[in-house]
Amino acid sequence: MENLETTRLICHVTNNANSTLISAKTKDTGTNATLRIDWQTKTEKPENFRNHPVKDNALISTHRIGEITVTRTILASATADCILIHIIADQPGAVSFSARFVSDHPSRIRDRREIILSGDETQAHAWIIPFESDVHDGGKGTIFLNGEGEALIILNLTADAETSPIADTLTRLGKKYDPDHSPASPHLIWKGLNP
Repeated sequence: MENLETTRLICHVTNNANSTLISAKTKDTGTNATLRIDWQTKTEKPENFRNHPVKDNALISTHRIGEITVTRTILASATADCILIHIIADQPGAVSFSARFVSDHPSRIRDRREIILSGDETQAHAWIIPFESDVHDGGKGTIFLNGEGEALIILNLTADAETSPIADTLTRLGKKYDPDHSPASPHLIWKGLNP
């Protein structure tokens, strides 16, 4: 398990070839949410998985699927006030995964690409943003992405959405890093935040 943090969030990451579990909580209230990403492959199993040492509040991991290298970067960004997960393959169409919150409370999908968790003391949002293809609703608060070359996941949470709003996270980042376009380019958001 690796630990990442911002001025507001603490993030515990359990990362292996088949899944990534991100347990995030706020420092002030202890509000927490857990996002699970299951990495999908067609027939070949991931090989040579490696977590690299944490640097600049980022955990980078790599693995191979046949001749393809997939790189995942999990960044706890104080500048963005959220957790970002960037996934890129060195060949198109190699990135496939499902994402969902692990919680006793139900989550729902909004606008196809956003998973919302509303618990008694937790409000959490995860945006699943492919760079080229699209996602689909897998039911029960799960989003699937199949056959992408690059994607960005944005995770944010709060105890009080009125005093600490998180629903505008993607809009806020878009206005800062790609102000001339709506929707904003995930490539430009990641380029602006990548350490």
